[in-house]
Amino acid sequence: MLIKQVLNNNVVLVYDELKNREYILTGKGLGFQKKKGMDVDVDKVEKKFISDDTSVKKRLIALAEEIDPDIFEATNEIIGKIEKFLGEDLYKYIYLSLTDHIAFAIKRFNEGIIVRNTFLYEIKRVYKREFEAGKLAVDYLNSKFSIDMPEDEAGFIAIHIINSYYQGNSEKYQEDIKVLKILKDVLNIIRYYYKIEYKEDDLDYDRLVTHVRFFAKRVLLNKRLDDNNDDLLELVKNKYDEAYRCVEKINEYILNNYFYEIGNDEKLYLTLHIDRVTKKIL
Repeated sequence: MLIKQVLNNNVVLVYDELKNREYILTGKGLGFQKKKGMDVDVDKVEKKFISDDTSVKKRLIALAEEIDPDIFEATNEIIGKIEKFLGEDLYKYIYLSLTDHIAFAIKRFNEGIIVRNTFLYEIKRVYKREFEAGKLAVDYLNSKFSIDMPEDEAGFIAIHIINSYYQGNSEKYQEDIKVLKILKDVLNIIRYYYKIEYKEDDLDYDRLVTHVRFFAKRVLLNKRLDDNNDDLLELVKNKYDEAYRCVEKINEYILNNYFYEIGNDEKLYLTLHIDRVTKKIL
């Protein structure tokens, strides 16, 4: 493969004579001291993009022109670390979105602008491995660029990792974001109702988070549990009346925002989960 254009030290546009096709290749030092017409060092290639994907080509060229080559190198390193940590390959187009994100995150930090991640708490609970991978990335960036970005940034990088699982399917990604919003709002309703702070290391709290996460998916898909425990709900309602009143607050929120009324079995399970979590705190 011959180099057609050196975009920066780590990104080159090449032509494959055998396949009669252009590619954009990325890799550490791939374009260093290279010129048009020279052979590419295939051992340094880390990512390969088909050049006739016009939108990808334009975006990569724009990024190469605007962003410090060190950011490209850092992104390559980070993706490698994340893939090793997770034990799986990420969708290759994360290279574009993550490079862009990291460049602006560092720029904002250097300008004294700290952006808080409104879903940080939920990401840490629901996507623990992705959040830990995000922390690895932030630690690397802080060390390499002598900065001190907060863990909010680990949450943002975790979102990029989650998005890569869907391989460009934005609808599934948006659904996950909506699930996080419902989870966040329901947990806040419970927290404000009881005026408590959760014990994050509590097993019952983990069970509550898991249940609410799947409940949120049922809300978005307009699916319901079968209501087969009406008599049991009456018993639970009387025994755990405070938790049940909290569930009614949740039902009001869900109905007003998602036009979905919580069924009796759902109320039963939510009441039991809420009681278990809150009685350990109060």
